[in-house]
Amino acid sequence: MSKLENTNNHKDVYSIWKEGMDNFYSTIEKSIPQFHQAATNLYQEYAKALNNASSSIVEIQREFATKAGIKSNLPEASISMIHDSAEKINKSLDVQTKMSIASIDAAQQNIKTWNENSSAFVNINKSIADSLVSPFNSKI
Repeated sequence: MSKLENTNNHKDVYSIWKEGMDNFYSTIEKSIPQFHQAATNLYQEYAKALNNASSSIVEIQREFATKAGIKSNLPEASISMIHDSAEKINKSLDVQTKMSIASIDAAQQNIKTWNENSSAFVNINKSIADSLVSPFNSKI
């Protein structure tokens, strides 16, 4: 068997390894939508749980105060402070969300750039390997 036949044989270690890796990454790509949906569902359920817990706590405190005869009226300055605090918290959450998305976008761009450059490095390494081997393979 010549060297050319050996490298074209689909039973060699490289072909088998490539086939395994192709299957591995195909499985990952197929799981991305499911992972995305699961993460989204988790985040939505978490937000709903926090909302329910907060609402329950407020209702329990309101009920206790009413039964105990505790007045819960607030002066206008306190109401304004609470509204201002809530607005600042919401703005802070918006900034945090934008920063997180920008970080994810930057990471994605870095991976994309690395991926594009890795193809060039593979071609360079292939050329180097060919030039190192070519003096020894005058005939294939």
